[in-house]
Amino acid sequence: MDVVEAIVGDHVRFEALLRVLRTRDVDGEAVRGRRLAARRELADLLVAHATAEESEVYPKLRELSGGGAHVEHGADEHIDGHRKLLALLDVEDVLAPEFDRAVGKLANSLAHHVDEEERTLLNDARLQLDAPTREALGVTWVAERDRLMADGCGRREAVAALIPDLRPPLQRDREHSPQS
Repeated sequence: MDVVEAIVGDHVRFEALLRVLRTRDVDGEAVRGRRLAARRELADLLVAHATAEESEVYPKLRELSGGGAHVEHGADEHIDGHRKLLALLDVEDVLAPEFDRAVGKLANSLAHHVDEEERTLLNDARLQLDAPTREALGVTWVAERDRLMADGCGRREAVAALIPDLRPPLQRDREHSPQS
């Protein structure tokens, strides 16, 4: 599978899940069930998608001429998305107005990121990577994304661990200590 098409496919799925999170109906309990399931799927998909991009795709895109700044910006936007996702996960009542506000903030952040990524990094990949390279990268990226999802990477504690200032002190110390 072409990595660009695979990533764009996830972008489409993000919007479908956000639509479920925004939808209200007269049957509140049915809405609650759909929202809880969609939030769980979105959390796993968002985290797995971003993490696999950063480990499997972004390093290759850094090699492209001029791709470094876009890659770093994309990674920064992933952290912002993780913050917004964490806020959504922290709302217990999925029928409460706070939930709708958290969905709106996540949706806005995600729409911004998806737009920029598709116009810059993914177009760079289309233009500068040949089809066999995009295919190989797609296979690797999908496998890593699926592995992360199977591990439940969208759990609250896993999402919090992705946000630098929320990481446990010992983990932060290791990140900032000189390599031996």
